[in-house]
Amino acid sequence: MAHFTLLVLTLVLAAGASVLKPGLETVESSVKKEKVFTTTGKECKFPFRLGGRIHHKCITISSSRSWCSVTHNFDRDRQWGICAQEKRHLQDSAPGPRRAADPCQVNPCQNGGVCTPTPHTGSVKCSCPDSFTGKRCEQKKCFETKHSRHYDIGESWGRIHLRNVEQCTCAAGEIKCERVHYTKCSTNPCQNDGTCRLIPSTGKEVCYCKNGYGGPHCSLEPETECYSSRGTAYRGVVGTTVSGARCLPWNSDLLFDELHVGTVVASALRGLGEHAYCRNPDGDKKPWCYTVNDSAISWEYCDVPSCVMALSFSRRIIPFQVWPGIKKPNPTKPKLKPKPKRPRSPACGTRHKKRLTVARGRILGGSSALPGTHPWMAAIYIGQSDFCAGSLISSCWILSAAHCFFRNPLKSQIRVVLGQQGFNITGPNTRTFEVEDYIFPEQFSVFNPTLHDIVLVKLKKQGGRCVRKTPFIRPICLPGKTTTFPDGFCCAISGWGHMYEKANQYSSLQEAGVRLYPQDKCRRPEVYGQHVTGDMICAGLNGCADACQGDSGGPLACAKGDVSFIYGIISWGDGCGHSAKPGVYTRVANYIDWINSKITRKPKAS
Repeated sequence: MAHFTLLVLTLVLAAGASVLKPGLETVESSVKKEKVFTTTGKECKFPFRLGGRIHHKCITISSSRSWCSVTHNFDRDRQWGICAQEKRHLQDSAPGPRRAADPCQVNPCQNGGVCTPTPHTGSVKCSCPDSFTGKRCEQKKCFETKHSRHYDIGESWGRIHLRNVEQCTCAAGEIKCERVHYTKCSTNPCQNDGTCRLIPSTGKEVCYCKNGYGGPHCSLEPETECYSSRGTAYRGVVGTTVSGARCLPWNSDLLFDELHVGTVVASALRGLGEHAYCRNPDGDKKPWCYTVNDSAISWEYCDVPSCVMALSFSRRIIPFQVWPGIKKPNPTKPKLKPKPKRPRSPACGTRHKKRLTVARGRILGGSSALPGTHPWMAAIYIGQSDFCAGSLISSCWILSAAHCFFRNPLKSQIRVVLGQQGFNITGPNTRTFEVEDYIFPEQFSVFNPTLHDIVLVKLKKQGGRCVRKTPFIRPICLPGKTTTFPDGFCCAISGWGHMYEKANQYSSLQEAGVRLYPQDKCRRPEVYGQHVTGDMICAGLNGCADACQGDSGGPLACAKGDVSFIYGIISWGDGCGHSAKPGVYTRVANYIDWINSKITRKPKAS
């Protein structure tokens, strides 16, 4: 079965700069490990970010030699180097008893630390709770109640305690403080009417907060236990998600192109800062935060209750009882002004925006997609080994590539998963459906599966209906019969396929940008010649990306404003990202009449 996914782009070597910010211990224990250097003597920075994924060691992606990033964020800084030969233990080849298959079988991490094996080394790393540190989470951090945060052993900070300005240090899990000289601050960074003092010996400003407020800049409300409305004003100190994952700090150096400190206008007013607490800077339905899931940057809603729900549980509502002979009061209702109607949002093609830009082509091999970024993506599992992607276009219908079904698999052997992030991984945001039918266009032939490479897959209803819309599952818009996008227009592709041509496994959901390629150039003899017809679109090259094994049937999504349309279906191509060979996609607009004749309803963009 011919499959295709995201191109591995040529590694771009560009200079940049990085300032290390706190918070990396949320994905890597803050232990002191043996440092790794490049052949030019620069230190490898672990963990580092590449394409939205987090790496803890030297890698060989797009290179025959092991390399690393010399800042914590390669996506942003593009600074790298070839790794010098790392010291390796010879116990694998030495005679004697073999190493245990699972070094975490007996958890060496103390105080609730999570043990993770390090591939190919037999060692482990411990991800420690916020209150502990050390190689095995054996050392207790210091908790400063006035700042609502933990400080690591040896870390220093200033505070105002009992009207005295103090300089404190965390020593063996205990806070040691001494009074210091102070002066007035030239400006006041303290929020919520806090008082500022300057410690001349360190140059640090410290804040004295009014009752009910805390944090280094009085921006936190530690006693807040729930959120009101959508939680945009929530300033509490919950830092875990509904799945129990720990939040990344909003100023983490691992975040790039996401909504965080430095990218959000007036970030302090939206509650963002040097902390890892749940916030809602984009007006989502409730507080959320960024996390690391399956070694990729992700996000989740937070484990913070709604104040409305909390109130309903705390009150008993007693209905009004009408006794015989007593008339129920009938007060005159005041006339209410009708609320102005809000403009209706499109029924299709909209998505979550937890990243400032989507599908940036310069990222090596595309970028790991955030949950909800491509809510129309469908994962189609066929039998025991075959896999394709598809796009949700209405409640019960998926659009995919016909060649994925050219063997006419039994419908009972097909399952469709919506809302999936990791390959073959289901969770609270996913929904799994059986298939009622799949339909080829009349012109499709298994003897030439690249022609009319389009198929409709009908989902079996569950409880009388198919798909219920969620923030992570919603349809993409169908184009009109005359819809066109200009050559060079950058559209998005997404899928779980191989991240490079010789990869041997599927990935978490990836995204990248592809530029539409002129039809006349694509039909030149040195490209694809007459194999490209008017029912096809070429896209790729020119600094964007391409598709490869595993992404067949996925969408070529082109956007008008904030609304995405399925302009093409990933179909075929020559390899993955070859410099002279763009990817080829089925032109969906040419099949609109056929699609509409098979489905009874389709969502509209407005």
